[in-house]
Amino acid sequence: MSKGGFFVVFLLLFESSLHQNPPKCEKETDCPNENQVVLGKSTTEIPRTLKSGATEVFFLDSNIESIPKGAFVENPQLEKVEFLDTKTQSVDLGAFEGLINVHTLEISTCPLTSIPVGVFNELVNLDKLVLKSNKLHTLEKGLFDGLGKLRELLLHGNKIQNIEDKTFDDLEKLELLHLAKNKLSAVSTSWFSKLTKLQNLRLYENQLTSIPEDIFQNLPNLKEIGLYSNKISALPPNLFPHKDRMSIIYLENNLLTGLPDEFFVGFPQLKALTLAKNQLTSLPSVLFGESPKLTALSFSRNNLSSLPRAIFAPLKKLKKLDLSKNNFVTLSPESFEGTKALTELNLMNNKILSLDETTFESIRTLITLKMNHNELQNLPGDIFTPLMKLKKLYLNDNPWLCDCKLIPFYNWMKDNADKIISPVHCGQPGNLIGVEILSLTEDQLVCPTLPPTTTTTTATTTFPTTFTTSTPTTTISPTQPTTTTTTLTTQLPTTTTTPTTITPTTTTPTTSTLATTQPITTTVSHTTTTSPTVPTGESHTMEQGSA
Repeated sequence: MSKGGFFVVFLLLFESSLHQNPPKCEKETDCPNENQVVLGKSTTEIPRTLKSGATEVFFLDSNIESIPKGAFVENPQLEKVEFLDTKTQSVDLGAFEGLINVHTLEISTCPLTSIPVGVFNELVNLDKLVLKSNKLHTLEKGLFDGLGKLRELLLHGNKIQNIEDKTFDDLEKLELLHLAKNKLSAVSTSWFSKLTKLQNLRLYENQLTSIPEDIFQNLPNLKEIGLYSNKISALPPNLFPHKDRMSIIYLENNLLTGLPDEFFVGFPQLKALTLAKNQLTSLPSVLFGESPKLTALSFSRNNLSSLPRAIFAPLKKLKKLDLSKNNFVTLSPESFEGTKALTELNLMNNKILSLDETTFESIRTLITLKMNHNELQNLPGDIFTPLMKLKKLYLNDNPWLCDCKLIPFYNWMKDNADKIISPVHCGQPGNLIGVEILSLTEDQLVCPTLPPTTTTTTATTTFPTTFTTSTPTTTISPTQPTTTTTTLTTQLPTTTTTPTTITPTTTTPTTSTLATTQPITTTVSHTTTTSPTVPTGESHTMEQGSA
């Protein structure tokens, strides 16, 4: 082959490789179009003119420290201007003069600490303003005046601590306000009172401890609210006055310990709700209303130990329910009543010790059930029988007691081994710790045998016990005694009676035979002589069955 022919083949192969492996365009600036200009690190100032036909300009990682007044006056055709990860520290008043056609302006990831009031006044057609990931700490009244067509304002990732009243009042068409990831410790109802078109309000990852009850009062079109990752400990009962359009509510990672009764009743459009990573200890008996679009719900990482009866019944389309990482020791079958569409239930990382055989009877639609990382030692052999659609079951990392009592559930495991996703190991007894349950044979599941017990019988014999007391009878003649005899009968064990006579030095005769449970019977004679003056006489005899 000649050199010319070889060169032609090389070009063809190279062109073919370009078609097969085109350059990746992960970002808009990676593969600019003809109407786009991308200026990189070598750019230290904004050029006065741009190439013909350019409508979009991107300053990417440029060394531009300041945006001067009139920087774009000779480029009125621009529709999009973006400063991305530049060294910009200041913006002069009048920097965007002449940009009457700009619909998108972004200054992001810059060391920018403040923006002068009035700098955006001439951007009358601005639709989207992005000022994210800078170092802004205050938003002053008048900063956004004149932006009557603005629909999206993104201010997240700054250090904003203070927002002056009426700062957003001119933004009558605003639909998205992004204030997340700032330093806000409180919010004011007046900030948002004029934003009647607002659909999406993001306040997550701030330092909010409470939310005013009337904060959403003038936001009838609100669809999405993001409050997660704050320090909110309680929510007002009437926080959402306009429920008919609300579709997304993010409340996870706060300090909530409870929720108001019927708090989520009346949300027909709700499709996403997150309550994970709070400190909920209980739930009200009625929490939800009908939300036909809500398909997933998470209460993960709370302190729940029980659930009200049929609490999820109104959620007819609920498919995924996450109750992991709580304090459940057991679960009542009544809690899942009415969950007709549930396909995935996550119970992992709780403290579940036991479950009733009827626990899952009302959720026969389950496909995936996660019960790993609990305290289970055994389960009823037929507990999963109602789950005819079950395909994935997680039982690993429980302290299973591999003895004879496990045999019914062991047999179910054998018959349904294809459904058990991860290996399940014995936690006890000692000789089987760490052994995979399905590798055992039934005769290895044994219960410890106790040694035979010896029964000792003690015979008892009834001995009568007579207790006799001689009491003198008091008469005119002092020589006539009165005798009282008491006879007691007591059941005693077989004993040997040894009589003992004790004669005191007194002169009144008294004879006593005492019966006790001791193996020795003692007879005491006691004599006393008196000279009574009142004539009385009595004799008593009493029989008793026990002393």
